[in-house]
Amino acid sequence: MSEMRQKIGRIIDELIIFQFNAGAEDIHMELHRRPDGMEICFTSQCSDGQDMEKQVDRLNRYLKVGRNEAIEAYFWGLAGEDEDCHNSELQLIGQMVDQADARLENGQLIIKVFRKND
Repeated sequence: MSEMRQKIGRIIDELIIFQFNAGAEDIHMELHRRPDGMEICFTSQCSDGQDMEKQVDRLNRYLKVGRNEAIEAYFWGLAGEDEDCHNSELQLIGQMVDQADARLENGQLIIKVFRKND
């Protein structure tokens, strides 16, 4: 499997784990191959509440740091599966994507990320 596909798989895994941990239900994912990269879109049902808004704000902070290829290359091999370090995993995902947005709309969590081709 190509490195790009592995990275896209890791991004998807971490965003699904975030949604599970946030109590989201009926998670739907779309993966779109664009000429300049890959777009991943999630929609899921969740509770409209202050706690969910805080989690979405936190997710946006982690994802919108901007892509940093040097950090991505260094930490890619170090990222583990430890649930206690989930915030650091989301921060790594933020280093791997070029654009990201997460929002709540009428009880639905919508997450969109885009990664340019390497």
